[in-house]
Amino acid sequence: MLEIPWFWIWLVLAAALYVGEMLTASFFLLPFAIGATISLIATPLGAPVWLQWLLFIVISVVALVALRPFARRLTARAEQEKSGVDRLIGMTGEIIEGNAPSGEQRARIARETWNVSVANNVVLPVGSAVRVVGVDGAHLLVEAA
Repeated sequence: MLEIPWFWIWLVLAAALYVGEMLTASFFLLPFAIGATISLIATPLGAPVWLQWLLFIVISVVALVALRPFARRLTARAEQEKSGVDRLIGMTGEIIEGNAPSGEQRARIARETWNVSVANNVVLPVGSAVRVVGVDGAHLLVEAA
């Protein structure tokens, strides 16, 4: 009867899980990779297959529970930090150019000049303070501050 090469199975599984974790960076595959690594180490030490699987399951669950608070902290921080144009929402600025035929105006917000659309299609005079409430394509949606 052909014996299953568990050492190589655990090695390939651990490597695949580590690579998968590096590509996703979600801290979900890492506990299973750690469990596979422990099973890999147990194989040449003569551990039977049932013990290798038990080690894999127990270590994976323990590592998953241990890493979960760390993963939540990282995820919460990433959700709080806005990037791109979304970072402008809530900021204030000033109307710098008046009324275009389409009703658009230009405003300076965070040292950048943006095309803005004022809520309720109100035309604000040059120098009016505005607050960014949303993004619509390449335009910022603003309201009088």
